Amino acid sequence: MPILGRSKDAEYRDAARLLNEGRVQGAIEALRRIIEKNPNHSNACITLAVALMEIQAKPSRESPETIEAFALLDTAAELNPKSPIPHFNMGVMLRNLGLREEALVCFEKALEREERQPLAIANMAEINYELERWEESIRLARLALIRDPGLESAMGWVRVAMRKAGMLDHDGNVISRSE
Repeated sequence: MPILGRSKDAEYRDAARLLNEGRVQGAIEALRRIIEKNPNHSNACITLAVALMEIQAKPSRESPETIEAFALLDTAAELNPKSPIPHFNMGVMLRNLGLREEALVCFEKALEREERQPLAIANMAEINYELERWEESIRLARLALIRDPGLESAMGWVRVAMRKAGMLDHDGNVISRSE
């Protein structure tokens, strides 16, 4: 006989697997059933929010799916106030919607809850790069790489930022600054 609550975890794992396999509509249906039975299932709320964004060909801030996704992430944040994950996912959603400054605020909230969030830091670095804040993007990129050296392959833009910040010459050599 399974331990109480075990079947719910298996049900959630099955729903998450559907999403990972690209069967988004099936995942949405399964996650809605889980939340209907257990409105306090924060992981199901987060995963459903991700699925609702993924199902949209062109997400917009005003679409019913996006509005529901943000509401689900707000619920998850209330259910588990110490978790960085709802705020991280809000940041990703806002960034994908082109709302970079709002995304930065959400990534900061994720870091307030857990400072070792290399993906949040990497997203902040990339947003600052997109906003042409070269030195801040480089500072954050360095911090992200300290936390997770595996991110280096995703940060090919750092050399461009260093060049634009005047830290590299055209040949890629570091320019020493006199202090």
